[in-house]
Amino acid sequence: MDWKVLKSEYLFKRPWLTARRDTCQLPDGRIMDEYYVLEYPTFINVIAITKDDEMVLVRQYRHGLGRTCFELVAGCVEEGEDPMVAAQRELLEETGFSGGEWTETMCY
Repeated sequence: MDWKVLKSEYLFKRPWLTARRDTCQLPDGRIMDEYYVLEYPTFINVIAITKDDEMVLVRQYRHGLGRTCFELVAGCVEEGEDPMVAAQRELLEETGFSGGEWTETMCY
């Protein structure tokens, strides 16, 4: 059963993240005054495997964690860009790897 949005207020809008606060009415009639929604642009993640069966990861500092982590290549899909093209672009930009066989595994 759907929630009814009674009011929405954008708290901030940035190129990589937008946050809003909704007031919602639940199916049982209760009102939820503060439901926070994070909106993200369309993005991709890349699972890249080399010819030697090694996974390609990137090291990035994550301030929220206060440390550098290994993670998948990821990035935003530019306006009008095909997601597969974006994935190939991001892999090349972040790692220098390119080419190979490409398969889309998930899409929302």
